[in-house]
Amino acid sequence: MNILVTGANGLIGTALIDRLRGDGHSIVCQSRSSREDESGVKWIKHDLISDSWDCLSLPEIDVVYHLAGQTSTYSARQNPIADLSANVLALLNLLEHFRKQEHVPFVVLAGTATEVGLADQLPINENLPDWPITFYDISKLTAEMYLKQYVREGFINGCALRLSNVFGRSQPGQQRDRGILDKIFNRAISGQNVTIYGDGNYLRDYIFIDDVISALVLAPSHVEQTNGRAFYIGSGQGIALKDAFLRVTLMAAKVTGIHVGLEYVKPPADMSDIEYRNAVIDSSAFRQATGWLPQYDFDTGLEAAYCEFLLKPTINIAST
Repeated sequence: MNILVTGANGLIGTALIDRLRGDGHSIVCQSRSSREDESGVKWIKHDLISDSWDCLSLPEIDVVYHLAGQTSTYSARQNPIADLSANVLALLNLLEHFRKQEHVPFVVLAGTATEVGLADQLPINENLPDWPITFYDISKLTAEMYLKQYVREGFINGCALRLSNVFGRSQPGQQRDRGILDKIFNRAISGQNVTIYGDGNYLRDYIFIDDVISALVLAPSHVEQTNGRAFYIGSGQGIALKDAFLRVTLMAAKVTGIHVGLEYVKPPADMSDIEYRNAVIDSSAFRQATGWLPQYDFDTGLEAAYCEFLLKPTINIAST
């Protein structure tokens, strides 16, 4: 297939491209910075907000993975217009281009499980009403609604995947409030204590990136079951923040031989209310639609995420 990946330089995009290339697809990758083409991968420098898609010489695209976007709750609060542009206008520009394509493509939109807001029951699934409480989640939910409307109009096919906390193989340039477990690991192997705001008892659903990639690949392969829908993607395992951070630091100790401490501090005054959420994800709807099942629990995900460090006989701490 001909596949377009936006936000291709990010954590999920990088892993997805590796998987798609291994499956023999022809891949076009969008980025705001230029890169040399690779085997089976064509890179295009393109600003999703301001640049026209029509000036690009693209092949007929079968699947679009729209992974690009603004991902910081705090940046969204500081500049809601920029957030809306990055998460909604950019998608609309993309959808408007592909509604003109003779062959109807399937668009997979990467969403976030926090779109639901502060859920009053667990686990979280598609039956709960959405009540976003941040500018970021409002823009992500708005993008999802536009996608569904384009499907209803028959302009494109597609679905949204609301991802829980993704970890593993982080890339440089992630936002400070994303990829937290990877940041904790890098902090711990450098010998620095880890900070926890409040009591650390809030539950999170951490999902290893390989399971996310499998979900992304399966979504367009089951059009009849996934088209026009939004699905929650998570491990189904709720882990308290303090327990997750502790287990990451213990993993880091295997590398350095140094056990760092956990420091409990008062949350900053401007911390978003969404940080106080509890989240455990029920992905049974997506499982029923595609047969997807996560292959990693939290501990096996940690082993897979950081095994490259464990296998190295020595580590240059200064470079991590």
